[in-house]
Amino acid sequence: MKIKPGLGVLVAFASVVLCHGALEAQPLPSASPLPAASPESSSSPLPAGAHVITVPGGTSVTVALTDKISSGTAKVGDTFGLKAAANVVIDGYIVIAKDAGGQGEVLAVERAGSHGHAGSLGVQINWVYAVSGEKVRLSSNRKTNEGENKSGVSSTMTILSWALLGPIGLFTHNWVKGHELEIDSTHPLQAYVDNTVHVVTAKQADSESGFAH
Repeated sequence: MKIKPGLGVLVAFASVVLCHGALEAQPLPSASPLPAASPESSSSPLPAGAHVITVPGGTSVTVALTDKISSGTAKVGDTFGLKAAANVVIDGYIVIAKDAGGQGEVLAVERAGSHGHAGSLGVQINWVYAVSGEKVRLSSNRKTNEGENKSGVSSTMTILSWALLGPIGLFTHNWVKGHELEIDSTHPLQAYVDNTVHVVTAKQADSESGFAH
């Protein structure tokens, strides 16, 4: 059958309209909904009764050496053991427990000499364990919040000398050799948390010890 030119155009147009309508009528595949984010999804759930405590940079930590070091035998690069001399408490929770272990390093050594020149040591307090079992980096100098993230704000070396830790006025003659410096657990040292950290703890301080809850 021969189709007239005008009728052919109408048939073609109707076919396009019908196909377009059929495509629009087909439902689009729906995307699977994204799971809602929850605080627990990014980290393991905390144990019952545990809290995340913020320990500000500059928090004071008193430490005592567990290894004796002497200016007569120590060498630069030697490490030594230490422990926390007291609980460190933030908001009524213990974040660093008394006797928690840690480590320091010898950065400078000066032997005792003639003319009463006593020995001295330069030491760095490196870290101590938090109650969570993680290491807390320490510094020998307290940093402000403003200076926490700035490199080279201050030296981390503490200079220890016989004049500061031991008796003075022992050397009355120039020919007398100075005394070597020895440091042990009887000489507590002051250190500070180097940068703000977060510690998971469930240990509350004993109210009878004078710590506030």
